[in-house]
Amino acid sequence: MSIAHEPVVTVRTATQRLFGLGAPTREVDDRGEPLNRMSMDIGALAPNTARTAYGGVLAVLLDDLLGFTVWDRRRARDGLVTAELSVDVVTPRRWQGPTLRAESRLLALTADGGTSTARVHDSAGTLIATGTLWGNFVDLPAPAADGSALPDFPEPGVAPLDWIGGRIEDGPGVRVVVPANPLVANKLGFMHGGVQGCAMDLAARAALSRDGADMDTASVRINYFRPVPLDRDTTFTADVVRAGRSVAVARVAGTSGGRICVEATVTGRRRLS
Repeated sequence: MSIAHEPVVTVRTATQRLFGLGAPTREVDDRGEPLNRMSMDIGALAPNTARTAYGGVLAVLLDDLLGFTVWDRRRARDGLVTAELSVDVVTPRRWQGPTLRAESRLLALTADGGTSTARVHDSAGTLIATGTLWGNFVDLPAPAADGSALPDFPEPGVAPLDWIGGRIEDGPGVRVVVPANPLVANKLGFMHGGVQGCAMDLAARAALSRDGADMDTASVRINYFRPVPLDRDTTFTADVVRAGRSVAVARVAGTSGGRICVEATVTGRRRLS
């Protein structure tokens, strides 16, 4: 039970609006421990979650909230970049709307960064996912304001691939390609780390499906190496490591301009009816 509530006034990015993220709040629980909360509007997509897997979009909510929890303790530093994001999907299907609610807490803080953990519940109180983030503080000048017009937002409730404006290409490895798209930018002007997580989840599940494994995502472990610019295509290529009857593993690499920017290990579990 929280005993204090302080909404944080922040300028919402296009990505936060695209994914229906509410502003983070600062709260204190009944033991006096600080925590942060954030919501995600799933009113339009919740009815679709029985037939369509939306687990990848959880990375957007968790990266935003977990990053804020560490960023809010940055003191004199300019900002924070995610170094590692882990998402465990407990309930991959049949979410109950209209909102997901995430609650995060700081685990550790150093002069260079910190780590935080979170739990996500749907409107019925079901545990949907947990997450952990490691972040590094950075000193960067604020990006120049971009006055160009944004493209149209997709219709609410579309499939995750359409949500991020991506496409699937087949080949030696299944690829999800995300074209240049200002709607998926973070506050530093690069591709949002959660959107990268969503794309890697989509690539992994497509690769597993091609190998005949009907899996829902159980976990995603992401390591971020360098920022992903938004002025070119970014390609997320998945290769199946092992596909068993009940568990499968894929590895995904995200490249931009010929350089690997992010890698992930995605574990799938057999889809339950």
